[in-house]
Amino acid sequence: MISVESAGQTDVGQKRKGNEDSFLIDDQLQLYVVADGMGGRKAGEVASRLVVDTISKTMHKLVSAENPDQMVGVDRNLSSQANQLVYAIRRANLKTYEYAQNDETCKGMGSTVSAVYLSDTHAIISNVGDSPIFLVREGRAEVVSTIHTVMAEQEALAPEGGLKLGQQYLHMITRAMGIGETVNPDTTEIYFKEGDILVICSDGLSDKAFSEEICEIVTHAAPQESCQKLVAMANERGGDDNITVIVLRLGAMMVASKPVPAAPDATADLPEDRPRVLVEYDTDDASYSTFTRALRLDGIFLETSEPFSEGESLMMTITDPATQKTLMLSGIIMGRKTKGIEVVFDDLAPSQIETLKNLIRNL
Repeated sequence: MISVESAGQTDVGQKRKGNEDSFLIDDQLQLYVVADGMGGRKAGEVASRLVVDTISKTMHKLVSAENPDQMVGVDRNLSSQANQLVYAIRRANLKTYEYAQNDETCKGMGSTVSAVYLSDTHAIISNVGDSPIFLVREGRAEVVSTIHTVMAEQEALAPEGGLKLGQQYLHMITRAMGIGETVNPDTTEIYFKEGDILVICSDGLSDKAFSEEICEIVTHAAPQESCQKLVAMANERGGDDNITVIVLRLGAMMVASKPVPAAPDATADLPEDRPRVLVEYDTDDASYSTFTRALRLDGIFLETSEPFSEGESLMMTITDPATQKTLMLSGIIMGRKTKGIEVVFDDLAPSQIETLKNLIRNL
């Protein structure tokens, strides 16, 4: 896991009587969520809190489950962790919708949601609505979530111009939590780098600050101070809406909490006629491929002359030479030998273990 310095703050602003924003900071799961509620009376406040609480409870259940792969609607293009987050968001949407249907005072309530979930190698970004998520890297801030508004979608379709829309379409959202029984969050996975900063906020902040200003503040101040400065800036510029922000500064990789046994010499006494397995593996900087005969349930030996370091993480795709089926795994480099590197797998799901057993059995 990567180390994270996190902070969050919410403020009612200068014009609203109540705060309909909610947020979650869960450093144990490395899960971070901002929800911006909408609806009459206190319905927006109810919606955003229900969204955040349901995502939190669902994610804790999924992570602690013996077999988290047993989820409906799994997207094979996403990692298991990303599928967990998508499932939790859809669960929160249904809970919010059902609540609104059963409470007259909450009819028509809804919420945005923007979430960051950190896996061993990726920042998983998922959102519904217009609460943006910024990635600050190498002095630049970029919105990495998908903005679901009429204006943003029109600009995506016609980036060079075309139909000109009025400012009333700026916050006319095209997707929200709790409006229907189902929802499709936009989800992406980004390889993170040490020093990356992620900013999740409601539009009460993003409407009042340029991305360059957000970048400047979070780059030169710690997360807690950054939150205070950003909220103060939004209030100084009118504070027309509730203001919520989470700032995450990603640091060095943390050593696993449980000791990982040293990998044995996987190259010793291997028969030369043992089939070779194709392995494709990625780092932050490049992609590689090689073959190996040394595949075990706990790890793998990769023949490579690339200058990898101990503790570095790899994402690997292993192809079964008999069936041509692929298996995606992540691992940590535990040491280097003359011909290559020893990699120990991260914690495996039961389905991954069974696939590995079958692959090894066929070698």
